[in-house]
Order: sequence, then structure tokens, then C-alpha cells
Amino acid sequence: MPAKSERLTILSEGEQFALYGLPDFDDRQRLHYFSFSEPELALASRRPGLHAQVYCALQIGYFKAKHAFFRFTWDEAETDRAFVLTRHFNDRAFEPTAITQHEHYTQRALIAEWFGHRLWSAELLPPLAQQATQIVRRDVTPGFIVAELLAWLSEHKIVRPGYTTLQTLISEALSAERRRLGGLLAEGLDKTAKEALAQLLVRDDTLSELAALKQDARDFGWRQMVRERDKRAKLGPLYRIAETLLPKLSISQQNLRYYASLANFYTVYDLRRLKAGQTHLYLLCYAWLRYRQLTDNLVDALGYHMKQLEDESKARARQHFVAEQVRRQQETPQVGRLLLLYVDDAVGDTTPFGDVRQRAFEIMPKDRLQIAGQRLSVKPASKLALRWQAVDGLAERLRRHLRPLYGALDFSGVAPDNPWLAALAWVKEVFAKPQRLSQRPLAECPKATLPERLRPYLLTFDADGKPTGVHADRYEFWLYRQIRKRLKSGEIYLDDSFQHRCFTDELVSLDEQTDVLGQMDIPWLHQPIEAQLDALTTELHEQWLAFNRELRQGKLTHLDYDSKTRTLTWHRPKAAPDAEYQDRFYEQVSFCDVADVFRFANEQCQFLSALTPLQPRYAKQVADADSLMAVVIAQAANHGNLVMSRTSDLPYHALEATYQQYLRQASLQAANDRVSNGIARLPIFPYYSFDLDALYSSVDGQKFGVERPIIKARYSRKYFGRGKGVVAYTLLCNHVPLQSWLIGAHEFEAHHVFDVWYRNTSEIVPTAITGDMHSVNKANFAILHWFGLRFEPRFTDLEAQLKQLYCADDPALYEKCLVRPIGQIDRQAIVNEKAHIDQIVATLGLKEMTQGTLIRKLCTYTAPNPTRRAIFEFDKLIRSLYTLRYLRDPQLQRNVHRSQNRIESYHQLRSAIAQVGGKKELTGRTDIEIEISNQCARLIANTIVYYNSAILSRLLENCEASPNPKILALIKKLSPVAWRHIHLNGHYTFRGSGQVIDLDAIVAGLVLE
Repeated sequence: MPAKSERLTILSEGEQFALYGLPDFDDRQRLHYFSFSEPELALASRRPGLHAQVYCALQIGYFKAKHAFFRFTWDEAETDRAFVLTRHFNDRAFEPTAITQHEHYTQRALIAEWFGHRLWSAELLPPLAQQATQIVRRDVTPGFIVAELLAWLSEHKIVRPGYTTLQTLISEALSAERRRLGGLLAEGLDKTAKEALAQLLVRDDTLSELAALKQDARDFGWRQMVRERDKRAKLGPLYRIAETLLPKLSISQQNLRYYASLANFYTVYDLRRLKAGQTHLYLLCYAWLRYRQLTDNLVDALGYHMKQLEDESKARARQHFVAEQVRRQQETPQVGRLLLLYVDDAVGDTTPFGDVRQRAFEIMPKDRLQIAGQRLSVKPASKLALRWQAVDGLAERLRRHLRPLYGALDFSGVAPDNPWLAALAWVKEVFAKPQRLSQRPLAECPKATLPERLRPYLLTFDADGKPTGVHADRYEFWLYRQIRKRLKSGEIYLDDSFQHRCFTDELVSLDEQTDVLGQMDIPWLHQPIEAQLDALTTELHEQWLAFNRELRQGKLTHLDYDSKTRTLTWHRPKAAPDAEYQDRFYEQVSFCDVADVFRFANEQCQFLSALTPLQPRYAKQVADADSLMAVVIAQAANHGNLVMSRTSDLPYHALEATYQQYLRQASLQAANDRVSNGIARLPIFPYYSFDLDALYSSVDGQKFGVERPIIKARYSRKYFGRGKGVVAYTLLCNHVPLQSWLIGAHEFEAHHVFDVWYRNTSEIVPTAITGDMHSVNKANFAILHWFGLRFEPRFTDLEAQLKQLYCADDPALYEKCLVRPIGQIDRQAIVNEKAHIDQIVATLGLKEMTQGTLIRKLCTYTAPNPTRRAIFEFDKLIRSLYTLRYLRDPQLQRNVHRSQNRIESYHQLRSAIAQVGGKKELTGRTDIEIEISNQCARLIANTIVYYNSAILSRLLENCEASPNPKILALIKKLSPVAWRHIHLNGHYTFRGSGQVIDLDAIVAGLVLE
């Protein structure tokens, strides 16, 4: 076991080398960085002696590459030294004389001055420390602090300090932040609050209260919801304390969630060992977060059961109505024959009535005749009446499932005198006594909740037809339905929630966040609105004219215009038939185990070092790479640790301990980022791009069943049969899965497009994003444009897209166009709402609200809402621009089509990995475990893509050494998303080195045709 460092580890070994290691140039980089201008060469030439001149030239090149200075020996820079001597010093005789300290520091000062940089000095420590103090308020993760400090140093053109200086600085900033928070908590928490927090860590016979609070509900059944309400009630007092105290701590939402995650992942034993201040902070943040999560769970359950009851009442009413219609239709011929008896000439007037009645009974038996007569003598029940009758039959379920949920939640309204909230308060008061609503006087019920058209169904009447009270079950159903409806529209909201807060409360204050927003690269916030709209509307007008001109001239050969029907159709772009070529290529690659691929990728990217344990200080252990590999594959392949222990050479207890200690969403995300970044650094990666001006990415969801029910999972017979499942929503760029998270199968994928892109933490930054029609809504074009991203979905129905084409000026200008705009964009509506749009953009930029929450709330606003209308109008503008470009440019269509095909190929790989264990499922008991399973599968997919990309890169390097244009073109067409040459199943062997992957040996056996 290596000796423990006393300093905080803020960068991995690879990251340290990237910042502080001597540059390792290839030939192209060497030519670029050691190409000097005349003043730069003069600066080096003025140094005394050839050895000092060469050293200075090397320092200039290294500084241009990394903005840092290095102490190096002549042996370490031998190749670079030879290049500089040959290119700039005419291969003069060189003596490798050591450079004195004085000369080294003199050169540093001269080079820094020439490039306009300041050397690091002790006097710069206070402002950098102050910057670190501000940064830790936003995010306490060391990696984020380092990135922000380096950005600040770069902005001020200051040469970065040494690694140990950054370590010490960040350690002190974090320690100061802990002391600050500890002091504030010591002052703010009284004895009662501390005892309540300590009670969470007291272990009963089986579980501590904290462990019980961490357990997630499996479904929306009433027993599960009873437990959710009990957990929420227990957290209530702590939540009120946290709600009062946390704002005084001045910590960001990011840090609050991070501290809460520590309480979630630490064991009770670990939390007891921490300092009291830390434990109190983690538990308070967890109480605040968990209480709001539980509130959202109850609201989700409320919506789930309300929809079920509504659907069932409709179905029952429809069934009764159809049955009644069928009976009437069946009886109609017989009733008609009965009526004909009255006009039958064969029946005389003197015929005894008894004979006539006997003939009638022959047509329809007496009992059926009585029933039919009674039915026909009264007016048939309307569909609305049948609906309310069906509600009567659902009263028991209403009381069991919905009444406790509405009773537990504290709703608020935008209007202070909301009658529905008054009615809900009255209902709660009646039930608390306990009484039935029908026992209370009608005058107590808010009149505004009893619409005139429904009063016959919601009220009870006496013999004289006067209303005497409410129909208890029906009124309760009506009230709950209206509360739910108004909660979705934003008229009613919940303060103690994430998803259902008042929309205006979610938005950040621009005045308070001016400094932070100024540092963020959000194009919309940094340009005047009029200038932006002028440029966009001018471009839209030019696109309309160009589209009409090219269509008339027949230049758009991929489009067919029928002048008679005035319709437009297109020829679908078809992908090149290269699947067979891909198969032939990978058939030649020798088989290897997925564990060997995993081990190879880790040797190159060191991603397993990102799977750090989450446990108290001074208790860290060195991770066992074999066990880490095994648990990741176990989760990804849907085996689970128990099955993996039976099919591998590792025991169950080792796998389970590793899983509990090392697998977290954050650490798995970091591991995936390292593999993604590794792929991006391979020589083949640039050739995956099919447009030099854009780095294309794509988004799409993939359905997965779940092993055990969770709240996020939903039924879908089409995808999950009789089971439940979720959707893994993925962002893919150049075959690399950059981000993936789980959403409910009932959620609209378009609501998550911005979030999945904006929260990408890898070094690969897409500039264009494609998607299918599920990625399109009425705001995505606008939102992604605000942040400088091109949104380019793949359109399927051309006629539908032509109905979404608008112009920015007078539509009369386009009367002679073959295809005309359907309307004019209201520019003034956008200008008038610029301030509110800025607030929304800032809120999204600071990650204070997700796009899913924003879109859901905007779409529930009424149509005349000015902010909603302004956003939708701006979306029309950006969408019309893209649609016209899409129609004019067949290459753009092909790029979009190919981008979407890539994510479909990735889905096939993910499906193959998931089905190793038998079913296309994610394993786990809770939301977090399911998410971990998804991230593990993404990590396995990433390593496979890395392995294939490494093979292609080695092929590319070999071919570039002896250029063959045809072979190079074939290599660039190959996809790294292939797994036929990799054993995903079988008996896994992790102990030992396994099969050593030799890329040269693999490439030597490949034949390209």
C-alpha cells in the first residue's frame, strides 16, 4: 500500500502531467510550437551562449503550448533540442552545458514579459485565495475549484503556480469553508435540533432512522405511500430547521446537493465518526433535499392515481352507455312488432284484450316487456350522468389512495383567495373531526367550486327539489381533480417541492448574479436584443428568397414540387451500405474477453482511479482494480454481484464491499469522462466528424426494463410486456456516449435535450445536436440557440414541417413564392419580454432549474401569457431558419441522418451488453442503484469504443506512414461501435494479467479491401 499523502489530491496523475508535465510533441506539434516569429527568435538569440539560446527557444515553444515554465534536462528534451538546432541554429555544434538558476529565472521573466504574462509570486496569493473562497461557495469538489482557478489565472494572464501551491491553497479554502459552516451551524442549531439530528443515527433493532429514510418506494401503492408520508412527517421538523438555517449558510444548490449526497452514501457508522459540525451539515442538507423529494413522490402518486380513476370512470361510463345502446337496438325490432299490433287489421276491435296481450307476450316475454317498458318510459342517462355514477363506484379507492395524499400536502395559490384551496381546507377540517361532507351545511362549501352545469350531480336535493348538501364522494372527486388540474397549470403550487414550486420563485435575480453570469459564455446575455433580431430576421428573409429561387430553377434536385397540387415531397437520403464491410473487417480481429478490453482501456486512460471511495478522512483504502472491474461488469451486464461471484474467480463478499464503497454516480461519471477524453485524443477521432464546421452529437432514449419496481418506472406493454421500465436518455458525439441518465417512460424526451447537453462534463464539446421528432417541442430551438448550440433534428413528415414555416416580415412579400409562410413572427413580443427571458436563461445557465421543469411549467401557462408567447415566437424564428436550411441543403440532411444512425448503433451495443444477463434490464433496488447500473453499462460501452478506436488509430498511423488514399478512406468509414469480436459472456477471470492486447499484432493480421 503506498504511503498516504498529507496533501489533498486535487488532480489525477494524468491531469497533473497535462498541466505540469513537459510537453510531449509529435512532429506536427513540434513544427507548430517551434515556429518562431522574428522577435521570438531574437529573444532567444540574445542569450549568452548556444546552450542558453537553445534552452530559451525550447522554453518559448513550451510556454506557447502550456503557458508554463519547466526545468528539464537535455536528455528529456533531446528530440525537441535536435529539431530546434536544425531549424533555427543551422545544426551548430552543441555542448549540453547545464543552465544556471540565474539564467533560468532570467529567461522566465523575459518570456513572460514578451507574451504579456505575469510570473507567479507570493503577492498574488491573497487575490487567488479570495477567488478560491468564492469558488468553494459554488462547488466544493476539488476538480471544479482547480478548473475555475486556472481559468481565473488564464484570464488575468498569470503563470500558474506549482501543484503543491494549488494543493495548499485549495486545502486551506476547503478547511476555511468547513470552519465557516461549522461556526454558523454551532450558532444556529439549538440543543433540540442537535438531538433531532442525532436521533437519525440511532440504530433500532434493524435500521436506523436515516437508513429507513433512504429507502425508496417501489410503486404508488397505498402501503408504499403510507411509508412515504411517514418518512416525510419524520423529516418535517428537521426540514423546517434546514429551511430557516441553510439560507444563512450562503451555499449554492450544487454544494447543498453534494453535502446531501454525502449523508446518503456514508454509513451511519461513518457519520458518527465525523466531526459534529460536518455530520450536522450533511444531515441538514439531506433532510432538506429528501423532504422535497418525498413531496414530489407524493405529488407523482397523486397524479398517477387521479389519472387512473379518471380513465376508469370514463371507461365504465362508456361501457354502460354502449351496453345501453346495444340493448335498445336489440329491443327496437320487438317493440316495433308490439306497436304494429295496434294497427293490425287482423285484430278486430272486439278482440278481447287478453288475446292481444298473449300475442304480445309471444313477441316479448312478460318480464322482458316490463323491463323494456320501464326503460323506454324514462329519458336515457347522459354520458355525463353515467360518468358520475361510475365515480360513485370508485369512492373506496378515492378515500384510500387520494384522500391521505391531499391531506398531507400543503398547497399554496398565486391568488390569495383561491376558492379551491378554501374548499380543500374545509374538506380537511371536516375529515379531521371526523365527519362526512354530506353532514355539513351546504353554505360551508365555497360556492365558486360548484359550477351551475354540475350542480345536479354534485348536490343532494330534498323532495321539493331544493339542494340540501353536497354529494360527498362526487364532490371530493371533483375537488381533487380540479386541484390537480390547477397544480399542473401553475395556479396552485407547493413551496416544499422541486418540481411544483411557483415558477417566479424558481428564477434567479439578475442583479445578484451579474458577476457570475458575466463569466459565463452565454451569447444571448451578451448581445443587444435588437441587434440579434436584426441579424436573424435578415437571414430568414434571405433564406426564403434563396429557397424560392432555387426551387423554381430546379436546383433542389432532392425535392419534387407538384405545381398542380402545390405540394412538396423529398427523396430520402440513404446511408451508404457499409454494414457488410464493417462485418468483414471485425471478423478478422482476434477474439478477446470484455475483461481484457476493460483492462486495456484502463491502462491507457486510468479511469478506475476516478472510482474513489466515499468514506471519512484517514480511512482510505487502495481500490482493488480486479474487484472494481468485476462489479462494473456485473452491474452493466445485468448479472448482479451474486451471479458474478458464481461465474468469476472473485468471492461475493469482495464484490459487494467494492460495490458499496466505490460505485457512485459521480465517480462513474468521472470514469466515463476519462474514457471519453481518451477517445477524443486518439488520432482516429477527428475522422469520425463529417463536418469541419460542426461537431455533431445526437440524443435519443432507449427503453430498459427494471429488475425491481421503482417510482420512476412505468408500465408499457409495447416495450416491457407485463413489467415496468425506464428510459436511458443518451447524448452521443462521434460514437462516444458523453452523457446518459434515466427518465421515466412517461416523460417527454424533448424536455431533457438541453439538460443532457449542458451538463456534459467531458472535454468533448458538441456544437450541433441532432434528434428525432421526439426531441422537438415549442422551445428547444430557442433554448439551445440562447446558449450558442445548433439544434438540428431529423424531420420525417415534410408536410408537417411546412406548416411550421414563418416569416419575420410582411407575409404579402411572399405571395408569389411556391411555398409560402403560414404566418408572421411577432418580433415585438420577443423584445418586450427580453428581461424575463434573460431571467430564464440565467436560471438555466446557473443550473438552478432543469429544462424539464422549465418547459413543463411554461407549457401549462395559458396561451396569452407574454413570456410563454415570446419564447414560442423566438422558437418559431430559429426553427424556420433551420427548416429552410434543411430543405435547401441535402448534405445537412445526410449529416443529420448519419448522426441519428450512430446513436441507433450505440443503442444496439447497449442492448447487447444489458442482455448478457438474460433480459434487457437494469439491475438494482432503488433509483440510485438503477442509475449506477446504467452508468456502468455506459462505461463498458465506452471501453469497447475506446478499444476499437485504438485499433483504427493504429491502422491509421500505419497507413499514413505509407499513404494509400483508398485504404485511408476505408479506415475513416469504419465505426468503432462493434462487439462481435468481444466475448461479453462466459466465465470471467479477473485475477492475473489476463490476455495482453498487442495492437501491433492485431493490426498486422488485418486485410483491408
